Amino acid sequence: MAQAPVVPGALLLDAQGLNQQPALQPVPVASREGGEGHVGSRLAASPSGPTPSPTTPEGIDCYGNERQALGNMAKFFNTAKLSDIILKVGSSRFFAHKLVLVRASDVFERMLSVDWSDPTKKELELVEEAVCVEVFPRFLRFLYSCHINLTLDNTLPILILADKYNVEDLRLVCINFACTYIIPKLQLKDVFHTWFQYATKGTCHQKLVVSSVKALSERMDDIMLSAEWDQEWVSLDKDQLIEILRSSDLMVKDEYELWKAVLKWLHSPSHHSRTVQQMALLTELMVHIRFPMMSPDQLTAIETSSLAQQFPELFQPYCLMAYKYHALPLTSRSAIREFYSASFLMRNYTDLRWDKRLAIASLSEVQKGTEVSLRFSTRASTFPAQTWEWELKVHPKGFSSTAEDFRVSLCSNLILDQPRPVEYWLSVVGRDRIIHTVSGKKNFSKTRYTMDTEMDKKISVSDLSCPNSTLLVDDALIFQIVIKPVE
Repeated sequence: MAQAPVVPGALLLDAQGLNQQPALQPVPVASREGGEGHVGSRLAASPSGPTPSPTTPEGIDCYGNERQALGNMAKFFNTAKLSDIILKVGSSRFFAHKLVLVRASDVFERMLSVDWSDPTKKELELVEEAVCVEVFPRFLRFLYSCHINLTLDNTLPILILADKYNVEDLRLVCINFACTYIIPKLQLKDVFHTWFQYATKGTCHQKLVVSSVKALSERMDDIMLSAEWDQEWVSLDKDQLIEILRSSDLMVKDEYELWKAVLKWLHSPSHHSRTVQQMALLTELMVHIRFPMMSPDQLTAIETSSLAQQFPELFQPYCLMAYKYHALPLTSRSAIREFYSASFLMRNYTDLRWDKRLAIASLSEVQKGTEVSLRFSTRASTFPAQTWEWELKVHPKGFSSTAEDFRVSLCSNLILDQPRPVEYWLSVVGRDRIIHTVSGKKNFSKTRYTMDTEMDKKISVSDLSCPNSTLLVDDALIFQIVIKPVE
């Protein structure tokens, strides 16, 4: 038997993601007798259990060319050949096939069942929104071919149809396309009024929500507090506000500004019912405010406010936990597990602080042995007020072409005239918790301006490289670091 050839992978747009490249697979060839043509098949090996054998009653699972089969199915799209149902959409009629419809959609399966409709009826009228009527031919063709051409204008109407008829493959294709090619490039008002509203109103597409909030995050200070965005901010419903508050991507001056924006929403004159329900609303909203990220002065301002005096049972636990966080040395903070929750995750604060959130985006594209430099500034212990410049040097895929160690170093980014004794607390964080931390002390000087954080004792290159690594957030490796002067 001839050696199996290798079929090269094709660039795909599918439900699992954009631009996926399937693994190369050996395909045994069975030659047709008396001709040069051949039939390709794919053998499926069981991941566990005994090796399959052609001599057993079960045999070996073999598959034909799925893509070719789908291509062959597409020729039946909107053709009278073997059609057993006509779909009336607006003023158009489409020849269809019940088997194709029910295979792709459980909604169509119910609609075409005996209990739902007369089985002798040859026409089914579908009532769609005007924008969906225009794209219905593309939607229907996907049910036959599992292929579609998406654009800026047609993706949302097609997603509406995919949601209505519960076509999961098409739904995921539309969401992936929107998150990659549409939302990052749209005007923010369009993101807010179109994609964020759709994602949070009934459909609950979490990936769309996250993508929309991330796009809005870069101007979150304006959205929260500027007159231009005032109507949009106060018109958020409670669940939409919570989706925003859950995000660590928000670019805001500090957590106290975010708290003031929540109070603005809560006490909006045009939404009097919120004031009436403010204890219940505060109970749900305060969980997502990161009080430990506020300064002691800001915490005192909240603690002495009339609202905190009115509801002391709500505010005291959050304030006490935040005060405890600030009172402890960094090395002690790292040993307390309750400091690993979402309340202790930093956002992208723009104010000059003693801490910083840093990220390496698109980690999968970083080459082996590459050093990634993350520069940041903190406050300084000197007077008058100055800044300290720092650099986090990260080797996420080994520090050379042969070394496989994950390495993170903290460096002073300036030549120091005086010693700079500090303690640090470095963390790798996920979407909703701190995952790994290291802490220590270092006296930076003119000759000793760099140190190894020993994060490699907690994380390995293989941990980061494994599929669906829990250390990554949307293919980003995220750090947060706190630096504090010591005597």
